[in-house]
Amino acid sequence: MDLIARLTEEHQDYVIKLSTLAETVEGIRINGRGDYFVETLDGLLVPLTTELDDHARREEDFLFPRILERAPDSPIPVMLEDHAAIREASQGFASGYLLWRDGDDDAFDRWATFAETLRGTFSAHMQKENLILFPLARRVLSAAEIARLVVEESR
Repeated sequence: MDLIARLTEEHQDYVIKLSTLAETVEGIRINGRGDYFVETLDGLLVPLTTELDDHARREEDFLFPRILERAPDSPIPVMLEDHAAIREASQGFASGYLLWRDGDDDAFDRWATFAETLRGTFSAHMQKENLILFPLARRVLSAAEIARLVVEESR
């Protein structure tokens, strides 16, 4: 599987995780704090922070520079702005959630808002990549260049 296909597959996995996050936030709003919700959120914390940031870095380090070389007027600047907004929402969710988990009930609204922002921003961004950027990459990069992205990423 080449890097673009892997990134696309990861996008779908994040959509599922972000849907679970939204359902969990709604569950807390309706039912209040509960062990099930905390366990679910604990399980989402690393994927929606560290792993999501790693995903963005792979795009930024391996794919975006190659696209810019071939298509300088590509939407890469917009993608980088989206990445910054996604990172901000992810970090806000994580820091607020940890405060809430440790007993600060007042932190709920703040981290829930960051979680909603994360879901919305990521969903819109993923559509831009899947429908615009990745097809552009497949047009401007050769199959050999795309295959080399996997080798470079593994280093």
